[in-house]
Amino acid sequence: MKKLKIKIFSTVFLILTSFTLLILITATTRNYLEKENSIEGLLASFTTKSIINRESRNKLPNNNLPNQSERRIYLDVTIYTIILDDDGNYSETINHTNNDEFDESNIKSIAEKIINNHKENFHLGSLYFDRYAYVFTPDNTLIIMDNLSTNEELVRQLIVNILILIICEIIIVFITYIITTWIIKPVEKSFEQQKVFVADASHELKTPLSVMIASADAYFNDKDDKWVHNMKSESERMTKLVTELLDLAKTEKEQEKQENDLSNIIESSILTFEGLFYDNKIKLKYNIEPNIKLNCNEDLIIELMSILIDNAIKHCSGKNKVNVNLSRNNKQILLSVKNTGEPIPKEDEEKIFERFYKLDSSRNRNSNNYGLGLAIAKNIVEQHNGKISAHSESGYTEFKIIWNQK
Repeated sequence: MKKLKIKIFSTVFLILTSFTLLILITATTRNYLEKENSIEGLLASFTTKSIINRESRNKLPNNNLPNQSERRIYLDVTIYTIILDDDGNYSETINHTNNDEFDESNIKSIAEKIINNHKENFHLGSLYFDRYAYVFTPDNTLIIMDNLSTNEELVRQLIVNILILIICEIIIVFITYIITTWIIKPVEKSFEQQKVFVADASHELKTPLSVMIASADAYFNDKDDKWVHNMKSESERMTKLVTELLDLAKTEKEQEKQENDLSNIIESSILTFEGLFYDNKIKLKYNIEPNIKLNCNEDLIIELMSILIDNAIKHCSGKNKVNVNLSRNNKQILLSVKNTGEPIPKEDEEKIFERFYKLDSSRNRNSNNYGLGLAIAKNIVEQHNGKISAHSESGYTEFKIIWNQK
């Protein structure tokens, strides 16, 4: 069970983490590409403007350069235009920004480093680490873009996304724990029920086997036939237990169903017990609404009625009355089996449908009751998409079954 918990936790955690990472990576990548495309387009536009400026300079007398104010382009980023001489070396810096104050010697140093080390005419680099992007234009001009603000913005955004991821991971761990607990709860319950079932079945089988072995030993000692009768009785008890276990297993498997006349099945099942009602001096009253159809397995419904009626007869006392009713209410089919007798304690109304659960262990052993009948009945009802419940009131104990119709 521990390994299953770890597997479920790991799977859910990885799914949620992958989904969160996908969102954050997509957002980060999209933001980066937008910045990259913007800078790339801006550098390309400056290449065109540099060509136009070059043509303008060629038209001036004595190739004098226009004054700085005529060539300044106001932008949201810091861009420097470097004029190169005929040998491709640094000649002059033009500041194309809204800031007139700049360190020309520093820009010259940066430009010379780019001129001496560049391997490509266009360089964008990593917007996280490379501060400067540049492009060499055809007219001996070098455009340098200072990406410091973009670097800082992207790094800041990356840090924020990492913090968001850490917070999300903490939340994911908490959510994963809740989901794992929710998923594993029915499995744990089923596992515990299986352990209890095996323990109870082993106990119930151990008792008749012990009696049979002891009776066999006693018979070899004194040859008294009563030991043979004991062995026969215990063999019959064990056969009944094994049969009920097999019935329980059968009802847990999906059975073939088809539309049947539920009214006829219920009525026929009741009539087979008329002799038993008579022998036990129990007054039987039933009211079956005709022509009620249900998509069901006929054999299982017959077994269900056999369990409920047999249970009603065994526990009937007082006024000795059993009432069986079948009716339809809108989209619901209601089946009720009521008997007079000792009430079921409130706290046991749900427990009686558990395997091997017995209200009175001594009485159940004398009547060969192993506490499996109502568990089988519950399986049959649930396999037919219904609900079964027990309730005691006004001297009657009622087992009610509800089938919801589409």
